[in-house]
Amino acid sequence: DQFEIEGIGHNLPFCSAVMQHPKFMSGDISTAFIPEEYPDGFAGIEPDQNTTNMLAACAGAMYRIAEVRRTRVSGRLDNHTRIVGDEWIIKLLEQSISLNIEADAQGANVTINEKTYRVEGSWLPGQTLAQMNVNGETCILKVNKIHGGFRIRHAGSDLNILIETPRMAELSKHMLKKARQDTSNLLLCPMPGLLVKLDAHEGQHVEIGQNLCTIEAMKMENIFKAERKAIISKIHITEGQTMAVDDVILEFET
Repeated sequence: DQFEIEGIGHNLPFCSAVMQHPKFMSGDISTAFIPEEYPDGFAGIEPDQNTTNMLAACAGAMYRIAEVRRTRVSGRLDNHTRIVGDEWIIKLLEQSISLNIEADAQGANVTINEKTYRVEGSWLPGQTLAQMNVNGETCILKVNKIHGGFRIRHAGSDLNILIETPRMAELSKHMLKKARQDTSNLLLCPMPGLLVKLDAHEGQHVEIGQNLCTIEAMKMENIFKAERKAIISKIHITEGQTMAVDDVILEFET
């Protein structure tokens, strides 16, 4: 978790998840371990509740540090003193976790459901790698600022954590959420281009890495391959057709 690689794709989260997997730790594995345990590929792991609370405690303590720093910015109006409170609502994994933070010079006591997590560390706003100590245990986090909170990566999990005051959390319940369209069973055109070759047909069973089609764009040919085993249910275009961004090329059976 102390490795920090950005800008390119890599498998560090996957390696971290594998090293913590009970079967891997016990040695009870074979060469079929990956297809057996991750048949649909690796999309991150969901931490257990204790780890979730620990991450919430760290995020709350770190956010409070950032809030305190923001109160000290120069050029503030004298009659608009910003007060950093002790009560916060952490939102992650479809949960809303209430916590209380009592800070001191060395760290903070973060209470969640009557359990207190002692959080200490030298993290400062802007740092992307945080080595925290939670109840005596080292916790390494990759931290990126997002609007209203942090993106935190830890031990194979990748979470967007939002931090709000109780009043903000109350008001946010009235904010309408735009539902995201499920495009997991679609192959979409990522760029304007011309379909020069179609390697698939309806009803075909495709394997991982199998060519699906070739699109010419910017005087280059881009070959699109299957990322998982699937059956093609419908093809929306024909060879020689010009496409725009997000045009549906084909559908897979769900």
